[in-house]
Amino acid sequence: MLTRQPIIRVLLLTLLIPCVTQATETSSGLPSTKQTGGDSVNSAQFDPSQNTASDNLAEQRQLYSQALQLASQKQWKKLRQHRQLLDDYPLYPYLVYADLIADLRYARRQEVEAYLASYKFTVKAEQLRGLWLDYLARRGYWTGYVESYLEQSATVTQQCNFYLAQHRLNNRALAFKGGLRLWAAAESQPKACDKLFGILIKGGHISEQLAWQRFNGALLAHNYQLARYLKRFLTSPKYQQLHELYYSLERNPKQLRQPIELASNTPEELVLIAHVINHLARKDPNLALRHWTRFKQTHEFSHNTEARIVSAIVKGLFKAKHYAAADSYLLDHLRLLNQSLEGELTEWRIRQSLATMNWTEVRQWLTRLPKTSQQKSLWRYWTIRSMESDPVTTRDPVLIQLTRSLAKERDFYGFLASERLGKEYSINHNPVTLDEPRRNRIAAIPAMQRARELHFHNEAIDANREWFQASKGFQTDDWLAAAVLASQWQWHNKAIASMGTAKYWDDIEIRFPLAFQNAINKAAKDAGIADYLLLALARQESAFNPHATSSAGAMGLVQVMPSTAKATARKHRLPYRSTKQLHDVSVNLALGATYYAELLARFDNNRILATAAYNAGPSRVDKWLKKSAGKLPFDVWMALIPYRETRSYVSNVMMYSVIYSRKLGIDPRMLMQREREMLL
Repeated sequence: MLTRQPIIRVLLLTLLIPCVTQATETSSGLPSTKQTGGDSVNSAQFDPSQNTASDNLAEQRQLYSQALQLASQKQWKKLRQHRQLLDDYPLYPYLVYADLIADLRYARRQEVEAYLASYKFTVKAEQLRGLWLDYLARRGYWTGYVESYLEQSATVTQQCNFYLAQHRLNNRALAFKGGLRLWAAAESQPKACDKLFGILIKGGHISEQLAWQRFNGALLAHNYQLARYLKRFLTSPKYQQLHELYYSLERNPKQLRQPIELASNTPEELVLIAHVINHLARKDPNLALRHWTRFKQTHEFSHNTEARIVSAIVKGLFKAKHYAAADSYLLDHLRLLNQSLEGELTEWRIRQSLATMNWTEVRQWLTRLPKTSQQKSLWRYWTIRSMESDPVTTRDPVLIQLTRSLAKERDFYGFLASERLGKEYSINHNPVTLDEPRRNRIAAIPAMQRARELHFHNEAIDANREWFQASKGFQTDDWLAAAVLASQWQWHNKAIASMGTAKYWDDIEIRFPLAFQNAINKAAKDAGIADYLLLALARQESAFNPHATSSAGAMGLVQVMPSTAKATARKHRLPYRSTKQLHDVSVNLALGATYYAELLARFDNNRILATAAYNAGPSRVDKWLKKSAGKLPFDVWMALIPYRETRSYVSNVMMYSVIYSRKLGIDPRMLMQREREMLL
């Protein structure tokens, strides 16, 4: 049985910075793959007292797992006795929380209040506060509700109940002020707010001006049901007419005109005009341009709003094949557009020239990019390509200088430049310099300790919440320390994200770990694809987070959609029963690797096309190939992928595959010769 000792806390902090050997570097500048356990990170050696700390923590973790078992069996009395052995363990508050929510009642209010006071602002304290407030509101304990309410972390439901409580306690002025603020939101509010809003409506507290403000917000958010509902609060002829006018314009921009009602220059009117013209520009750019020319003379728009409208009109004119008019209008507003949109429209215009392989136009528009954009690898590459297409500039010494300079970059276009020169890719590994006192301080943050232990116990949601709590207010060096710690804990997605937040891109060991290597090797071998390619796919898809779920519903390490998983498992007779299995590393990798191999077969073993299809879907790739009709080089085809996300996705996976192949000690080229030469 574990004996509780005060020294455990100190030992635990020591353990949170485990011993890892110094990484060595290969000739390519990458750390070698020889490791003592986990990913290699430059760090100091630690003394043998770590063994004691490790033993203590291992025993605590085992005791905690036993405590979770007692909680699942609802053996609360035994759990209270058992958890006394764990009051030095970072997750002790989680056991107390589990006990409280299992039997949440007014008689335990002192226990609840003590927990909220002892663990104020922690993840579990705020979750308990939410449950406690819901309990009090359901039973009408309004005094207790006000006492337990915390404005800083309150949800909309809790805010509505708080102001309802104030009304019940006769603090009417406060209730009305807060209630009206919540009612005015552009979105529909939770059903829990109905009682409070009913009081406001019945008491005649909803003014026409407030209703008009909310109507405009709802209209611009395309919440048409709410916009129609709000008409009942607009009783004067003026607001009723404006409601009809604004609503009809939003639903049918071609009705745009300039009656006397649209000359007030109110903020609502300016936003509406911009919103409607942007819509109109997609359908009838000439009409949008005529209206915009008039409205500019009578209304004062911000530079950013003007740039967005001009951009929409230019794109509309181009789509309607009014190319000369589009370019003339773009050039007339180039300075405004480059300043307000940071060259976004000029970049779009370069891609239009790439689509027709008009290299003269490409070079002209490249020179019109903002200077900062011209320095990006992407546009430096297209400067080189446009020069190569011209017999005069192809012999220009500047071309070689530009190519050599670009070849120093660690990205897709830098790697393409290296291939042009016949040079090895520039990996540019530069390990982060550790600030050990800072790292120790970050490791000692209680929320960080809880995050680390939750990650160990595979409690991903709470681990992420605790990490977020711990990292509030982090500065750059704090993020670097957090990245090193997360890497040592093999919490790879947090290590990668922390490096990104710190904008430190050159520690390849942390940013590109050889994570889940055994499982990836097996899945790749079974599917017949390269292991370094599957590593690149996992790095791009989830940053090695097996618990990841996208907004579209893709799940797991290589982000497999449930429908894709089902179809792939059936077609290839892979073991798969339920969606939950997509968070299982081996199942997810087997399905994802097999599906990727299927895409490779479909697209003639072209990894550019297969990778684009993995991200955007094979039917979209078929559509894009049909449009290009086999006339475009691979790089131009990639540049013309309609989705920015997919363009970045493909170039990242190709570039990551180079990094992982070098980490594995092999040196294939980024693109095979047939991939480079194939017209798409």
